[in-house]
Amino acid sequence: MPSQSDPTDRNKNKKTNGTKKGDAKQDVFITTWLGVGVASVVWWAAQSHGDRWRFALSAAISIAAFMVGSLVGFLFSSHGEETDTIGKVRDWVIGGITTLTIAKAGSIKATIMNFEVVKDDREFAIAFGAAVAYFALGFAFMYFLRELYLNPLLAERRRERGIIEGTRQVDQVVKSSYAKLPPSILAQGPDVNDISNPEKKEAANKLRDDFFSHDVDAFIEQVTNSVDQCAGVDWDDVTKVANIEYYRTYFVEKNEKPAQAKLAIEWIQRALLFNPHNVDLITKYADMLTVTQDYTGAIGILERLVRQPDAPLMVRQWLGYFLLYVPHRAADAIRYSNEYRQLVGEDADSLFNIACAYAQAYCEGAGAEPGLEDPAPNHASALEYLKLALQKEPDYASNVLNNWAKPGESFACFAQDPEFLALVSPKPATPAPSPAAPSGGPATSPSAAPAGRVPTTPDPAAGTPKGTPDDPSKR
Repeated sequence: MPSQSDPTDRNKNKKTNGTKKGDAKQDVFITTWLGVGVASVVWWAAQSHGDRWRFALSAAISIAAFMVGSLVGFLFSSHGEETDTIGKVRDWVIGGITTLTIAKAGSIKATIMNFEVVKDDREFAIAFGAAVAYFALGFAFMYFLRELYLNPLLAERRRERGIIEGTRQVDQVVKSSYAKLPPSILAQGPDVNDISNPEKKEAANKLRDDFFSHDVDAFIEQVTNSVDQCAGVDWDDVTKVANIEYYRTYFVEKNEKPAQAKLAIEWIQRALLFNPHNVDLITKYADMLTVTQDYTGAIGILERLVRQPDAPLMVRQWLGYFLLYVPHRAADAIRYSNEYRQLVGEDADSLFNIACAYAQAYCEGAGAEPGLEDPAPNHASALEYLKLALQKEPDYASNVLNNWAKPGESFACFAQDPEFLALVSPKPATPAPSPAAPSGGPATSPSAAPAGRVPTTPDPAAGTPKGTPDDPSKR
């Protein structure tokens, strides 16, 4: 099997190779110009014939020409922002050199002759040749120095300066958009009962208008642009966007929920980079994973979170519900639901979840999983906990009968079970008794139980329990 390399290691190797190439170029550049310096000293000594004044004048004209050439090379290698300033100076210098060369040729010759010990044509030729040669060397030195080293370094510094200036501008724009956000969004977050409860439809419509308002869209756009430009963004701004996208998931149509949940996950992950131990963001992250049907990922997050001392109690209830979607985890679902009941008292949702877990184990048959190998106790426990749950939520019996006993659902193998049907089937209403007979016979009372109420599924982030198994997992 071929070995797989870590992408991080490949990136490190690329950086290392790039650094080595840069060091090699730098070594060649330094070595070349050290060689030019040594050759210059040898040349000055050879043509001076031991005369100190001749040596000094030769070195002086060579260095002067080298500096002039370096200045011209600096002007010609300017780019970017420098074209508006140094570029103009470069144009002036070119024009000045052209004019001086034509009009002041005699003055240039007189200046070079000042570096001669003996005034004759041979000395002038040597001095003039040295001036031209070192002018060219100075130009080449500065040009390549800037192109290879200084210009990239200056460009990087300008980029960093631009990021800083851009960050300030982005921060001002984001803050101005932030100030326009509705109070419902500036707060910790709405109670999603206001979203999912049919009795609070008016409040839900107002929240929807807030979360999809123009000001909220403008705020998200500004924060998104700052992130795309690698500008500095506050944790609070990223968290606000994460919460907005999270709650928007509850408003969009069913077919749009997975895409909206993925967008919310992206922003929640960014916020968690700032504060990876934020419990509220972690629970919202797990909740959005379940919207995308990634129950395994959500359970992994919640099982790590439940070990923390500050983990919300509802995490155990969520685990008791979400584990119903994972094969061979019924025993764990029962354990977490029982832990939640021990901490908060009897809870109808947890009782329903425990009943579903035992029902799934029973339908799997003998040896379903460790701790649930015997079908008979599983059957009895499923009906026992279902009975306890229906005592608290009798209206939910019709939902259990109509939905949970379908093929592939938790109580699928109970569809013809007499005991199950006795629990969930509508009870015929007992007719009202006739007035008591004069003889004093006892009167009976009606025992009808209404059915058909479907409970809402509140928001986990609001602290309200989630887990009513209105859509239990398939076995």
